Amino acid sequence: MTEAEDIIVNDRNWKALIRPNRPIVDAGRDATRLAKLVVEPLERGFGTTLGNALRRILLSSLQGAAITGVQIDGVVHEFSSIQGVREDVTTIILNLKQVAVDMVSDAPKRMILKASGKGEVKAGQIETPGDVKILNPDHVICTLDDG
Repeated sequence: MTEAEDIIVNDRNWKALIRPNRPIVDAGRDATRLAKLVVEPLERGFGTTLGNALRRILLSSLQGAAITGVQIDGVVHEFSSIQGVREDVTTIILNLKQVAVDMVSDAPKRMILKASGKGEVKAGQIETPGDVKILNPDHVICTLDDG
């Protein structure tokens, strides 16, 4: 097979690919934090390729703030339980990961959460520096019981 024939075969293969319709972007209810992008139809395996590329771009390009470390007095490891707290430490950490934080500066900041008495502990109870804001203050972190 000559080089010219190779080009023709490859050209035919590319022309036979399924071409997707125009992408549909649905911003949904919370356009500042969530969007849905629909691209269809795609050749088999192309969805994974496009999805991975889009995920990598978004993760490297988007700026944001999040809780990156937790220290709980009297807790040695994440599989512990805390007396008087209904949830175990693993669940508390997962709940803390869902706390939405807005920060003006890029420098790491320390936030403190102190709670006592029976009831729910919410993200709004976290003591924050002036340039840090909790965006979902009603998010439940854990529940304190008697004891």
